[in-house]
Amino acid sequence: MKKRSNAPLHRRKKSHTFMLLALLAPTLLFSSLVFAEDNTATEQSMSSEAQESTETTESTLESSTTMESSSTEESATTALSVESETTPSTLDSTTIVEADSVTPTPKAATVVIADPLLKQAILTTLGLPAGSELTQADMERLTSLSLSSAQIVSLSGLENALNLDSIFLNGTTGITDFSPLEQLSSLTYVTLQTKSLTSANFPDLSKSTGITNLSLGSTSIDNNVLPKIAQLTSLSRLYLDSNMGITTLEPLKALPNLRSLSAQFCGIIDFTVINDFPMLSDLAAFGQNTGRNDLPTTIGRSALSYDFDQQSLFIPFSLMPNRLTNFDNYVPPFSTSNSASNTYLDFNGTQLPANRLQITDLGITISGVSEDELKNLANFKYNARLNNPAGSYAQPAGFTFYAISSGTYLHQFNVVDDGKPVTVNYQDIAGNELKLSEERQGLVGQSFEIQAPDILGYELHQTIGNPTGTFSDQEQTVTFVYKEIAKEVKGTVSVNYVDTNNVPLRAAIDKTEIVGTPFTTEQLVFKGYTFKEVQGNTTGFYTEKKQSVTYIYTKDENKTDPTTSTDSSIPPSDTTTDTTDTTTSSSESNTQNSSGSVQKDAPKNSQPPRAGTKSNLSAKKRLPATGEQSNYAWFVLGTLLIGFVHYRYILKKVKQDK
Repeated sequence: MKKRSNAPLHRRKKSHTFMLLALLAPTLLFSSLVFAEDNTATEQSMSSEAQESTETTESTLESSTTMESSSTEESATTALSVESETTPSTLDSTTIVEADSVTPTPKAATVVIADPLLKQAILTTLGLPAGSELTQADMERLTSLSLSSAQIVSLSGLENALNLDSIFLNGTTGITDFSPLEQLSSLTYVTLQTKSLTSANFPDLSKSTGITNLSLGSTSIDNNVLPKIAQLTSLSRLYLDSNMGITTLEPLKALPNLRSLSAQFCGIIDFTVINDFPMLSDLAAFGQNTGRNDLPTTIGRSALSYDFDQQSLFIPFSLMPNRLTNFDNYVPPFSTSNSASNTYLDFNGTQLPANRLQITDLGITISGVSEDELKNLANFKYNARLNNPAGSYAQPAGFTFYAISSGTYLHQFNVVDDGKPVTVNYQDIAGNELKLSEERQGLVGQSFEIQAPDILGYELHQTIGNPTGTFSDQEQTVTFVYKEIAKEVKGTVSVNYVDTNNVPLRAAIDKTEIVGTPFTTEQLVFKGYTFKEVQGNTTGFYTEKKQSVTYIYTKDENKTDPTTSTDSSIPPSDTTTDTTDTTTSSSESNTQNSSGSVQKDAPKNSQPPRAGTKSNLSAKKRLPATGEQSNYAWFVLGTLLIGFVHYRYILKKVKQDK
């Protein structure tokens, strides 16, 4: 019995052994592969160390740190593998596949940096050997980067530096695409000082909500970049130095935390906007060079004051547009020095010598100008320094530093002859003047457009001459001809409703409309009256002459048969009074009914009075009203009853006395 039982037990042990070996075999093989990979990586690292033995100790330490980090990651991977091996075998393959699918991308993945010079700058910053591959983990260790090589042409791949805090790009580079910076949300300090930066390719840094310092000196940006900068609400320090295209600070007043602004050697004209900055207390705006991007101004020759006797020409400074203005509207004067280093003036591109210039705060007088020189003057350019030293202008309250000193002004003028005037007339069809004539002045070649004004009671009928064109050396005339607007004449139709005695049954209805408008009238219904006829047109058109329509009605007769009263107690005088009252009441009723368009219905048991003789009316009046005879009988019966009771009382009293 025991031998038989040992054989199956032995076989079960063998089966368990085979199953255990089958489970451990892949694990043992996988561990061997892992160690083989580790050894290969170690050999590569040692080889790299041998090649880079000339590097500094600091680089070596940085590399050692990197190796330790890699070894730690590998150990963690091995531990994860071992832990997976100890998982109970009851887990099916589906569960394992699902676990693998949610595993995050390893930070050891290689990051491609397209520009080799950018890659080398990143490797150098991280202390990695030249030629090393950059991983995502390496890029995330990058917190600051300085780029100054003129040969860098691309920033592609830099978007992986998710923890980059500051970037410094200086000098002339070939970079035209700055969009990789748009993904770096950790930026706080950004310096982009390169001529390849324009307002068009300036990156959208709205994701970098923590930027506090931004430097954009010596670039190719202009005013169009300012709204993009205004989105950086955490910005406290801004540098815009040496950008001639920046001529205004207006959009930047939306920055709630901006405290310091440097905009030296730009082209800013108006500093009154400084009053609208909520936190600004530091402004450096030395040396503004205004007018560099302004278009020439065209003026007439008459704007220049010429002295025929002295043969001198005076150019007033009041002609000069777009001058620098301080926060308090103070306009600094131009230099009064005629030296070439302070004042430049040319006629038709030829610089005038300093000895021909006499300058005051009001303008420049040029001597020795002949009539032919004036006639042939087509343009002149004025360029001068501002007489704006420190201390000569006010400083806003609350500012710790404020400077708008020095600076230059430049403007060019085109000189043309004054055109002959354009005379504008306003008259009606008959040629009568409706408004005083006007003269429009302009320069030869300057365009004009004259609009016809509105004149009360008139509308434009015709335009003689060309209301649009250009001024020339010939006089021009434009005449606007108006015609009177026809007045709207209104007509009236009066609708009357009367009886045969011409007594109104209601107030007349007056209808008023513009002459020529159709009208209609209506026949109304009056209780107790029958329509007889209408006088006038019931429909037609309103005319200037008042029209009348009269509807005539006949009063209905009373069809109730008169009853003669037998009551002789009513005297004739009473009958006459009642008849008069009834007639008056009827008249009042008719008068009241005439105040509405339709008479209200009378009670159903009422009948309209019927015309008859006075005796019939008196007889009708003597007829008792409803319930009158019954009331009289009760009165008689009551009197008899009282008399009977009184009689019985007296009779009883007499009997008692006996």
